[in-house]
Amino acid sequence: MTLHTQMMRIKKTILILLWIIPGTSLFAQPDKYSQLQEKLIVLSNGDIPQLNERVNISVTGVPVQEFIRGVASSSGLNINVDPSLKIDVVNNFSNVKVVDILLFLARQYDLDISIIGNIVNIGKSKVETPLPPPPAKKVLVNYDKESDLLSIQCDNEDLMNLTKEMIDKSGLNVVPAPGLDRTKVSGYIQNMPFDNALDKFAYANNLKVRKTDDQVYLIEKNEVVPVAATNTQQKKGNQQGQKNQSQGDGSFQIKRTTGDSLSVDAQASPIADIIKEAASQLKTDIFFTSPIQGESTFTLKNISFPSLLQYLFRNTAYTYQVIKGVYLFGDNKNREMKDFRVIQLQNRTIDKLLEAIPADLKLDIDLKEFPELNSLLAGGIPGRIDALELFLRSIDKPVPVILIEVMLVDSKNTHTLTTGIEAGIGNKPTVTGGKVFPTVGNATETLDLSSQSINSISSLINSFTGPGSIKIGNVTPNFYLKLKAMENNGMINIRSTPKLSTLNGHEANLEIKNTQYYQEQQSNFYSSLSTQSTLAVQYKSLDAVMSVKIKPVVSGDDQITLEIEVKQESFTDRIAQYAPPGKTARSFKSLIRVKNNEMVLLGGLEENTVNESGTGVPFLARIPIIKWFFSSKSKEQSKTKLNIFIKPTIID
Repeated sequence: MTLHTQMMRIKKTILILLWIIPGTSLFAQPDKYSQLQEKLIVLSNGDIPQLNERVNISVTGVPVQEFIRGVASSSGLNINVDPSLKIDVVNNFSNVKVVDILLFLARQYDLDISIIGNIVNIGKSKVETPLPPPPAKKVLVNYDKESDLLSIQCDNEDLMNLTKEMIDKSGLNVVPAPGLDRTKVSGYIQNMPFDNALDKFAYANNLKVRKTDDQVYLIEKNEVVPVAATNTQQKKGNQQGQKNQSQGDGSFQIKRTTGDSLSVDAQASPIADIIKEAASQLKTDIFFTSPIQGESTFTLKNISFPSLLQYLFRNTAYTYQVIKGVYLFGDNKNREMKDFRVIQLQNRTIDKLLEAIPADLKLDIDLKEFPELNSLLAGGIPGRIDALELFLRSIDKPVPVILIEVMLVDSKNTHTLTTGIEAGIGNKPTVTGGKVFPTVGNATETLDLSSQSINSISSLINSFTGPGSIKIGNVTPNFYLKLKAMENNGMINIRSTPKLSTLNGHEANLEIKNTQYYQEQQSNFYSSLSTQSTLAVQYKSLDAVMSVKIKPVVSGDDQITLEIEVKQESFTDRIAQYAPPGKTARSFKSLIRVKNNEMVLLGGLEENTVNESGTGVPFLARIPIIKWFFSSKSKEQSKTKLNIFIKPTIID
């Protein structure tokens, strides 16, 4: 056996032992992919020759477990796959070695491959858990000997640990009384003289400080209960989830109730301290971009953290916003505290919405309309944007649609009476003709009698009278006689029933227009060697409009207030052929209130017209009875009335 063969066997044995040892992972080595490739090649040439098998496989969106199962089935390799892997494979391999496929999967999806006997195990890559950072130092004491300024920051720390660090930093002896070594203390003091700082810190923890003649500070228990903390408050302070704190002349209590709700009672307490304690009890991450100054006094029960912040920052120069679960606090003039939001409306349009927003809500907020999304773009202080959004949600309600049925009724009653006899001599003989029944003549025609007809009637009368009676002689051929006797009654109803729909508070319009034209002539004169003139003819239009304007407003009890304006114009006869037509107009305005689906009648505009005309022989036309034979009269009476029926219906 050659030396080379012996070295190869030793190397192979060592690699197999590394794979078999439990918990050993190739990925733990610095260059895990290179070492994995080397080990798989060694195994393919020894105990697991199936790694050199070539396979053809093509998949799309198949789980990695199914993909490896297909490779194992084609090559005869024993492979176990972690069922918790959530990987979909999209690959096309042709005549590829199994060892190359495994190396590709390990690199592509960061998998861990280990060998147990002749079984290949594939699972998730083992990530080394980093060591936890060292715990932050709970006690922080800073002391400047030159200025004698002391700063203390601690939270629920043993009094002995605090005094020990205070002695190390200041060189002054601070000794707790017997039995107070393990007393938990908390407090925040920033740059105060040593004596004052130690005294205030002791007061905050219901302790007192006494300075001896040899310059030793003794910390003792304070037997006097502070005014801001009653016995009842002290008992509550021992309950879980509740903490009493005091600083200066103010104190506050914060108790976590159900869920993420808090009950807070504060008396002239620093706003920053209240925020810190509330966040601590809710285990909420906070970050201060600038110092928060000011104090607040209030009592709130079962309130959420955001609502508490809104009350704390009301009428202050501070604000807050939430970024990825972290609450940021700071001055509202800071750019980091600006918020930008898209407020989308659901039920109404943004048209003229900016005019409806009160000026106080728009203060310090940049607003722009975004019609494409029916939204408002708001930028500014988060608290003010919240108040604006709350207002917009309160007015973003579904707007009712009102269907308005309108019926216009224009009734006209006429009565015409025309009577008279007309006789004369014409330029030519008249032909007998005209209506006899039911009227003698009509509005444009008469019953005409020729001279022959009159002579025939005269002969007939003479034959009845006999001797001694009055005889009627024959008339000339051009003599004519016209008879007219007519009485006419009429009623005209013009009805229009349009249906209008509009949104609540918006006007609905209906307009019907009739246009007529008249001629206008203009003569222009030009002076030159001889005066010349031109005649320009122009046709101008004149409109007669019938319009209805209705503005509905729906109240809460389905009562509808209607603001109605109706105008009707009509043409009358022209005074000449090409003159403008005459025009009459009727209009009214009304403001009424009706119920839903209730019909109301408006109008009643009435117009009465009486025309009388007549002609006759002087003196004879005035004599009773005889006047019917020597005069012609015409009398016309007309009455016109406009009525409007309106029925509004609310459409949900």
